[in-house]
Amino acid sequence: MLWSGVVRNITLGQRALGPLTKPIKSFSELPSNMKAAYNHFLVAPEYYLKTKEGDQKDINNLTYNLYGSYSYRSGDGFKIELKNFKTNEIVKTWRLPVSYLTEHHKVGQNDRLFPSKLMKNRGIIVACDEQPGLIRLDSLSNVVWHNKDFIFHHGMNFDHEGNIWTPGVKHDDGIIMPKTLAVDGSKIDYRDDLILNIDAKTGKTLYSKSLTSIFEENDLLEFLNRGSIVTDPFHLNDVAPVLTDSSRYFNRGDVFLSFRHLSAILQFRPSTGKVIKVIEGPFTYQHDVDVVNDSTIALFNNNTVAMDMKFNKYEFKPSKGDIQRKIVHSNVLIYNFETDSFKALYEEQFVKNKIYTEAEGLYELLPNGDLFVEEQGPGVLWVLNENGVVLKTTLKSDLEGYHYLPNWTSIYTDINF
Repeated sequence: MLWSGVVRNITLGQRALGPLTKPIKSFSELPSNMKAAYNHFLVAPEYYLKTKEGDQKDINNLTYNLYGSYSYRSGDGFKIELKNFKTNEIVKTWRLPVSYLTEHHKVGQNDRLFPSKLMKNRGIIVACDEQPGLIRLDSLSNVVWHNKDFIFHHGMNFDHEGNIWTPGVKHDDGIIMPKTLAVDGSKIDYRDDLILNIDAKTGKTLYSKSLTSIFEENDLLEFLNRGSIVTDPFHLNDVAPVLTDSSRYFNRGDVFLSFRHLSAILQFRPSTGKVIKVIEGPFTYQHDVDVVNDSTIALFNNNTVAMDMKFNKYEFKPSKGDIQRKIVHSNVLIYNFETDSFKALYEEQFVKNKIYTEAEGLYELLPNGDLFVEEQGPGVLWVLNENGVVLKTTLKSDLEGYHYLPNWTSIYTDINF
């Protein structure tokens, strides 16, 4: 009791024990400091992934330069790197201190910075995922602008004018401002994501539109009832603009919206506020929709079980029957507007290598037909083609036996540096 009282008084800032105060304080803090060290080094932060035995050896058969920008937490800051995966050379590094970010919002140990997009003159734009911050850095890592209008999240894409389309949500001092859904007298707050267009030169918000408004104005509010998570019915994870000239199926300036919790893609025309097409099919919880050509788009199909329902033990009579639904792989699907059909790309490689991520995940269809894939869950990066695996690698970390969580790697075949 006496010892606990002494420690309490010292912890509260009293110095009744004179020169013994500091040693006692240091000794009393030893268990908590040891626990912090244990949590960091033996229970690694979430941005470290345990490297599985099968992922420890890289495969690199690249015959062309392939660059990727990605970020990770490094001590008291975030590093954004541009890497040549062919040579393993780090071409360029930017750094964003945690001390800068904490001036604007609270930064947790497992916060992430993604995605990152290269700008001219060796600048880069990064998003403070699920935080109020979209930031442009110059080549020396100086902040050019910082948009705090919204909480930004998930994918980021440039349009034909060089501006950025990205998902976001309204906030008040970093706290999400919800919409309220009333059903039979019950009210439920839910997250109403926005589609946003940001001027890449100035950081100013050029356009914002809430998903509830889009669905309401296009008589699609029944989709609110389909969301697998009632407080996050949409879960917008990508806004992909059409860059090419207008075609029979879409116009330049249209955007394709990917909704994880609806397992659906919408083609939306901001210039008129109209939904042109709703695309559903053999995919669930998908991410990363892109325009391939004037009649096809592609998407990353996570192939995730949409809901995890838990039933009371009294609802069902005990049964010895057992049917296993085995999900062994995600895939990339090509949707053809002309035939209204889907085709999996390099499906055999996804099955053979058991490439699967329950959440997130992305791809990039390369000019030569190869396919880059970020398998987010285990943190493995791939390049595939019809002949097999061209590249398999992880982002090596400073912690033995672990690699970094890849944060939505942006891929380039020509960086003009």
